[in-house]
Amino acid sequence: MSYSREQIEEKIELTIDELYEKDSEIIFETYNLHERSITHRFALYLEKHFADQDYVVDVEYNRMLNDYGEDIIGNEIGKRLDFEKYGKEASAVYPDVIVHKRNTTDNLLEIEMKMQWKNSKKEFDLIKINEYLSQLDYQFGVYLELAENRNECQVNFGPFEIN
Repeated sequence: MSYSREQIEEKIELTIDELYEKDSEIIFETYNLHERSITHRFALYLEKHFADQDYVVDVEYNRMLNDYGEDIIGNEIGKRLDFEKYGKEASAVYPDVIVHKRNTTDNLLEIEMKMQWKNSKKEFDLIKINEYLSQLDYQFGVYLELAENRNECQVNFGPFEIN
C-alpha cells in the first residue's frame, strides 16, 4: 500500500494528539526534557498507525544496506548523507524518527522533531530532510515542531527551500 501526503499527515496529527493526551507534561519547557525522550514517546504512538502494513517506527536508527547488502564483517552500514552543496562534509546521520521496513529500501517517512523553544538547529534539520528525500529515497520528510500548546504545533512536509 502506498500512502498519500494527506494520510501521512493524518497519522502524524493523531499521534500528536495522543502524545499531548498521555504525556503532555514532558513537553513543557519548564520540564526541560531531552528531545530524544519526547521523540521516543511520539514514536511509540506513531507505530500503531503503520502496523497493518508491517512498517516499523525507529528512533535514531542509522543502519541501511549498501549495494552489497552489508560491510565486510556482515553489518549493515551506517546511514551517511553528503552535505557538500551546503558547504559541509558528508557525515553519519541519525534521524529522529523513521517509518520503514528494516533490511529493505522501503523508506516511507523521516521526521525531524524540535521543541518550539529549542529550535536553533532547525535549518540543519530541514537540510537533512531534503537529503533523506533525495539521497535515500524516503517518500516523505517532515519537520515537526512541538509547542506547549497543542494548537501551536507545526507539521511541515519537505522538500524545503534553503537560503
